[in-house]
Amino acid sequence: MLGKLFRQIHFSKCLEDILLALTFFTRIPIHFIVKHDRTLMQACWCFPLIGASIGLVGGTFFYLLLIIQVPVAISAVITICFIVILTGALHEDGLADTADGLGGGEDKKSKIEKMRDSRIGSYGVLAILLLTLIKLNALISLATGNPYEITILSIICAHSLSRFSIIIIPYFSIPASNEGLARYAGKPATRGIIGSFLITSFLILILLPFDQAILSAVLAILVAGAVGVLANFQIKGYTGDILGAAQQVSEVTVLVYLASSTS
Repeated sequence: MLGKLFRQIHFSKCLEDILLALTFFTRIPIHFIVKHDRTLMQACWCFPLIGASIGLVGGTFFYLLLIIQVPVAISAVITICFIVILTGALHEDGLADTADGLGGGEDKKSKIEKMRDSRIGSYGVLAILLLTLIKLNALISLATGNPYEITILSIICAHSLSRFSIIIIPYFSIPASNEGLARYAGKPATRGIIGSFLITSFLILILLPFDQAILSAVLAILVAGAVGVLANFQIKGYTGDILGAAQQVSEVTVLVYLASSTS
């Protein structure tokens, strides 16, 4: 199977996929060189690479702040803000919309309408606030009593695993609406899932101890899967906001686990 997978690799398509994923997951201005003849989920194999890159940039930024002796708590706050700017708050927005929709809607139609509403509600505010506080404390815990390099590796793995974990939702579910990202993102191919799994496995196994790598992956997949199951129960499918929420919850779960297991 692996031999067949590698024979099917087209490196020009791989570059297109990486650029496509970069334009989706970050605000790096490369839209003008990206071809739009492929769907987002055709690029799912490189999601963990993009996640690891975001984690590397964010983790290095955190490291530099700590090296110049900026207090840990302030460094963590600035780093969270930096990553939000880098990613355009894409996933945070999805988390807020998901909380408003699933928390406040009465039926499928009203839940999806609330998720599309550009105004943020009380559930969205609470979700962002609580998740940010948990993320902040996890970063502080990681950077306190551990070598700073451990913190960087943990951030890289959390971002990589969380981007990998979200692709299980469109693989096993269907779009909840005929509009929006989920409708046009496409369905991940099995070989894309395999490629993403192999890349993720390679990254976390070289960056983390074996037991931490395995449990981090299991937690990320379970949490993202739980978000997908909840969405399927409430709106009979998923949306782009659901994917954003799954990424955020998965990322924070991995950070909390690594913070607790390395302290």
